[in-house]
Amino acid sequence: MSSGQLWKGLLIILTAVYALSSCKTGKKPVRKDVVVDSVAVTETAKDSLLIPYPVLNEEKKALVALLLPLQERKIHYHTFTGRAKAFFQGGGEKHEFTAGIRMQKDRVIWVSVSALGGLVQVARLMITPDSIHLINYLQREVTMLPASEASKLLPADINFEMLQNLIIGNLVSSRGVPTDATDFGGTWSLQLEDRQYHQLIAYNKSDTTMRSNQVRTRSTEPETGLMLQFGNYEWISNQRFPVSRVINIITGEDQYYLDMNFSGVAIDQPIDFPFVIPKKYTLK
Repeated sequence: MSSGQLWKGLLIILTAVYALSSCKTGKKPVRKDVVVDSVAVTETAKDSLLIPYPVLNEEKKALVALLLPLQERKIHYHTFTGRAKAFFQGGGEKHEFTAGIRMQKDRVIWVSVSALGGLVQVARLMITPDSIHLINYLQREVTMLPASEASKLLPADINFEMLQNLIIGNLVSSRGVPTDATDFGGTWSLQLEDRQYHQLIAYNKSDTTMRSNQVRTRSTEPETGLMLQFGNYEWISNQRFPVSRVINIITGEDQYYLDMNFSGVAIDQPIDFPFVIPKKYTLK
């Protein structure tokens, strides 16, 4: 096992939305108000976003009106904990590992990674809106950076809010103007656009759960695409939670794949974030 590639791959996956945002870390996306009227979107929204949006017919306008409440729906939580068995492929390598994940909304994301059925502790990662701390147990190294210097590990800034959404199973971004909607029989799709993103969301008609969330950048180089697929929803704290998910990332010529299956999920339970740096570890 290449520990360097594994933890870097994990970091790339966990910050998969880094290139999908030009916002600085900790700055929350601003959602624009959407009005579905006779021209689908207001002229003001068109002018402000400088995108030639199509005019929707009456059938599509009705479907947009039906789907917008689903787009607003979220998994609500203050704290989250779960354990995910994962398969990662990227950078010419493949790895199976287990990730224990804990979050306190808008404050801390904590991940403990182990391999070989939990026998080998690989890494521990703690991200806040202001900092990134990583312990690499296999190479006995510690990385500590302010979030503003995340480009030392990754080629762009991290958007903390979008990262939380990726982990909990909410839409990566809920902003944008609806530009299309389609009924495929078993699924509905809703398309959102703004100056930064082109986003396509698919919902299962049987229970209105989100089936997939596809996002790609409009103007960054290289273009980045993120595809999330959700399945095996379970009722947890009176909310549907997607236990299974697949994440595909393409940024330029680089491709990453992560298959995750959660167990032991708990919402709004007391949690802590142990992060003790062993003595004699090298600080990078």
